Amino acid sequence: MKKAIFSDREILSQIAKDDKSAFKILFDQYYPILIRVLMQYSRDEEQIKDWTQEIFMNLWMARHTSHFQDIENVKAYMIVVARNYAIRVLGKKKQLVTQAYSESAAEEIADPNIQDRVEELELLKAYQDVVAKLPPQTQKAYLLSREKGLTYTKVAEEMGLSVRTVENQISRALAILRQELTLLID
Repeated sequence: MKKAIFSDREILSQIAKDDKSAFKILFDQYYPILIRVLMQYSRDEEQIKDWTQEIFMNLWMARHTSHFQDIENVKAYMIVVARNYAIRVLGKKKQLVTQAYSESAAEEIADPNIQDRVEELELLKAYQDVVAKLPPQTQKAYLLSREKGLTYTKVAEEMGLSVRTVENQISRALAILRQELTLLID
């Protein structure tokens, strides 16, 4: 028997009506994608599974919000949610690591994996700071393209600009990011 194929919008609509089978379809479709995204932030399989479960649980809890109904690109949304979740969790861990560092001897934290993670988080923080300092229009174009996964055409429509202007704004953002972050890396 052939399964019915639903669009992501139809699945979200059904989930908003408390349809658990629609949620299962969404889960089955996006679970592997979230696992791959979260693997960029952790090598711990159990942690990744826990994070994925937490993300889906939060999604289920948010099913009645107006924001839930406004999701246009479910795949991009899920990727951004997963990435933001990992960054938030690791950011909290970074605070704990920083406290532990100040309270214990340096050799106890000399583990290169922790050092790499701290450096990675510092770079991420620097990235977020640079993005926050971008001119408003440049920042909006960049975030819509890179964070929400919208095409330049969609960004142009949403911002009421030409595609060429959006391309210029995003190129400007990338140049600023490259310049600022290169200073940190060197």
